Amino acid sequence: MPLKRLLAHAQANVPFYHDRLQEPDSSVATVSDLLNAVPVTTKDDIEANFPDGVTDGSDPADWRMMSTRGTAQRLITIQGFEKRDAVRAANLRMLRLAGGYRPGMPMVEIPPEVCENVCGEMGEEDEGVLSHLWSMLRERRLREQKSIRDLRGLVERNWIFNRKTYSGFGIHGSHPPPEILDQYVAGLRRDRPYLLKALATYLTTIAKHLRDSDAKPLSIPVIKTMGSRVTPGQRELLETSFGGKFWDDYGSAEFGSIACECDQHHGLHVFDDFFIVEVVDANGGRVADGELGWVLVTDLMNLTMPLIRYKIGDVGRIDHSPCACGRTGPRLTVTGRAHDVIVDREGGWCTTDDVVDFLESQPVVDSAQVSVKSKGWYEIAAVAIRNASIERGVLAASFAQWIGGQPRVDVNVVSTLRPEAGGKFRYVRGDLERR
Repeated sequence: MPLKRLLAHAQANVPFYHDRLQEPDSSVATVSDLLNAVPVTTKDDIEANFPDGVTDGSDPADWRMMSTRGTAQRLITIQGFEKRDAVRAANLRMLRLAGGYRPGMPMVEIPPEVCENVCGEMGEEDEGVLSHLWSMLRERRLREQKSIRDLRGLVERNWIFNRKTYSGFGIHGSHPPPEILDQYVAGLRRDRPYLLKALATYLTTIAKHLRDSDAKPLSIPVIKTMGSRVTPGQRELLETSFGGKFWDDYGSAEFGSIACECDQHHGLHVFDDFFIVEVVDANGGRVADGELGWVLVTDLMNLTMPLIRYKIGDVGRIDHSPCACGRTGPRLTVTGRAHDVIVDREGGWCTTDDVVDFLESQPVVDSAQVSVKSKGWYEIAAVAIRNASIERGVLAASFAQWIGGQPRVDVNVVSTLRPEAGGKFRYVRGDLERR
């Protein structure tokens, strides 16, 4: 059993787990029984023991360090060769199952941050693989680590994934001027990707621009987001404007691709040969199917830096019933980040999905961010739809009625929303993790 292998390896070789884990009992047959005695691992645990306390003593020359974007807390994790192979396999599986992507098909990405090797003006061409290899030979850089990393990136991007990367919105925040959005549309018409993957804010802004300018819809078969969810209403907008199908998936820098939709679009199928995913209450006990709770992930493939019952920072629901597609493994629904959850006056959770549903019900609000300043005090930064204006008092009263009680609600009308330091946009700054 992969879990027994992981637990035995972590207990024997990783200092952090020496006392937290017991040697796996060979008589225990189920995954649930094995995990029941394992405490939840938090990001604070990893940071406090990084790197020597949470790694297995393997050769650092074989390590690859991965940094999360850190919307609330940046974290560095370490992967060995086996884990890196698993990440590639899971990513290819996700692309194939959720949208039918095959290696070599054209792909466009608009990420929150663009790495040094691919950043630049939108649509700028990469140096070719053969051209880069020839320059390495000519300049005798075959052993130079940066040149080797660049070559690997070019092979993966241009030959395996045929990926082109556009720059993000940058200084324009969530709402660039129309002439900038026209450039994105022109680039997509020119490059004709099979798959478009970007931040949800980027996708919805471009889609609304297409809709409001009465432009001809694009023809992009597969649309995906990066690190953020879309509501059913946003999904419909994206499919109409981009002329394709939206497919949801779930992953992180710590783990890679964890789960994805099938053609039934009823939850995300967990890659249960690579991961164990649980949804738990505040005490680490599993909740019933369909109940909201904290998402925990156990990585079965990373022996170099084991993450066992790791509290990834998301909230969601799990369903163990068979899917209509025929798969019988667990399906996950992620409803948002834990730090984006608002706790209402009765202790209930208002997730990102709930807040966005409310904002979309407001007829003159294009997008907004709700921040919890303190208990019973909320601040809303709102962007109006084109050629409309927001009445602050009306929006404040509507939100107060929705959240309940007699809260203080301050509304600021802004022209654009600004991303976090990691480049992502947040619809909600909640207070669940303060409690």
